[in-house]
Amino acid sequence: MGKLGKKARKFAKKNLQSVEKRYRKQKPFLKRKFAKRDARRYAEDEEEEEKMVEQPHKKRCIEENPQDIVIDAVFDKDEGGGALDGVDSDTDGYLPEDSDFTNAIVNGTQGKTSETELKKKTRKLGRLNKKQSESDAMKLKVLSGSVLSSCCNLVDEEQSVQALTSLLNWYRAACLYGQEPSGITSPDTFYDIEDSDTFANVLVFVLQKADHTFRSILGLSGSANKEKILKLKNNPKWDSVEPLIRSFFRSTMRLVKQASDLEITVFALTQLRVSIVFFAAFPELLNKLIKLSIDLWVTGEETLSQQAFLILKDISKVFNSECFDACFINMYKAFLHDFDTPKADSEKRLPLLRDSLVEICSQDMQKSYTKACVSITQLAKLLKMALATKNKEAVEKIHSGHYTSCLDLWVSFIAANVQDSDLQSLLYTVIQVINGVATLFIGPRYLLLRVKCIQWLNHLSRASGIFIPITSLVLDMLEYKTTNDGEKQKKKKLEAVSTVKLPKNWLKSQNFKEQCIFSVIELLATHFAQWSFHISFPELATISIMRLKKFNERSTMEGLKRVVKRFIEQVEMNIEFVQMKRDEAAFSPNDQQAIETFLQLEKRSKTAPYTQYYQSIIDRGLGTKVKK
Repeated sequence: MGKLGKKARKFAKKNLQSVEKRYRKQKPFLKRKFAKRDARRYAEDEEEEEKMVEQPHKKRCIEENPQDIVIDAVFDKDEGGGALDGVDSDTDGYLPEDSDFTNAIVNGTQGKTSETELKKKTRKLGRLNKKQSESDAMKLKVLSGSVLSSCCNLVDEEQSVQALTSLLNWYRAACLYGQEPSGITSPDTFYDIEDSDTFANVLVFVLQKADHTFRSILGLSGSANKEKILKLKNNPKWDSVEPLIRSFFRSTMRLVKQASDLEITVFALTQLRVSIVFFAAFPELLNKLIKLSIDLWVTGEETLSQQAFLILKDISKVFNSECFDACFINMYKAFLHDFDTPKADSEKRLPLLRDSLVEICSQDMQKSYTKACVSITQLAKLLKMALATKNKEAVEKIHSGHYTSCLDLWVSFIAANVQDSDLQSLLYTVIQVINGVATLFIGPRYLLLRVKCIQWLNHLSRASGIFIPITSLVLDMLEYKTTNDGEKQKKKKLEAVSTVKLPKNWLKSQNFKEQCIFSVIELLATHFAQWSFHISFPELATISIMRLKKFNERSTMEGLKRVVKRFIEQVEMNIEFVQMKRDEAAFSPNDQQAIETFLQLEKRSKTAPYTQYYQSIIDRGLGTKVKK
């Protein structure tokens, strides 16, 4: 009976969840000395738990929650992620000026200002000070064209700090135009600009000359790095120039935020980029610049987005160890969150954002490799959960824009750097994840996602030179069934970027079947083009040709049959060509070096019939995208 009881316990522990659950709950509270039979039972429990730790089975996947895997928050615990939390504690006001110098400049140009204009300024000042008890003490500082010319000459010829201070105050007033109530910015000073021409001239002059003037006053010649700027704090001239640089940066960033004219914003960003190295002395302003640039990179027009990216690229290069994490992590999150609000130009803009982020990653391969491992592990973990449990939340997360865009980002990163860096482990993992996604979604409604997965595999194969089989994934698309029954469906615009699941009414249209076949031809043509001169091409293409011939026999659409027939003819011609050259070869099949150089001259010439046919398909595909 004892032996029978032991078998029963094993059966209960393996098959009855309630028994296992009761044992697990009671175990921590039972402190008494057990009998031998009980001791054996709990020893078996411990052995079983150790096995579960070593080889977690399906039940462990069920206990995990898909909500705990957040794709865009994968780097929240990184130290660099909080680098944008710096606060600029200093006050932000006008720079103190030398009254004697200002009066001398104004008096020297007073005769050029008409009496009527002075009366207008006086009346304006009276209206502004109507509700103030100390209006008599208010000073009016008007920037006229003649005053601006005098200050510009002093800055150009003598690098005058006093003249530059006055210009920066008027520059600040210009950048804040329309933001300060009634134009009053100081208890006893009112800055005004005479006309629109003077307004434009002071903006252009300060933006163009500020960096050169700062360097001349500080005695900087040639290129300067971060360490050199930090050493300037010991320079006696730094105390007088530091407030000027700070004021210039603050005013320019306000101008970039508020300006509605695209050319002014781009020009201001361009000049800020010239002075990037000076931000080493102002870490709080550097954090603000990173945040501002990321916002413009994601939301701005193409020219503005590119200029903002160049600033981020320079920041990550100049301040590598300090700011790379801040730039990458916040760009990564902004890139993913951009999918939450689909826009009209998303199809064109999102690849530009992805390529920009890949370029940032390529600047520091060691850190990027670590972050890619973390992110791809999260993607693989979510996919494993979905495949094992078919959890609805996990499946929905996988066919969301966040998941596919993140996978697209790392595919592009690996493809761009696989030849120059050791990314083989990442390459293998990403290939497995892509195959898993394509296997998880097998229905015709997921045509867009399957096509994207195959395009990723083709891209990785071309970049790495590694053979990645995709023909089975492609040929399954030939079996998608369509029905022409029911009412005629109205044509609806489909945003392929914002969704990976087609509506059911699209599956009943002839256009859907055509798109399936065109996608099969294009994907197979791309795959075969990479290996069209390989010695094993006949074996690679034979099964695909057989499947396509069977499809042509069943198909009733003449237009599709002609497209498929032409593709079959081109592939068969290439098979015959490779077979003929292979029969003429004198080397052994074990000679790997000779196999790698097989038909390389023909491949470089790009005059083979199949190469030209493939190029025509690519050109036709690009033309279709332009029409869309």
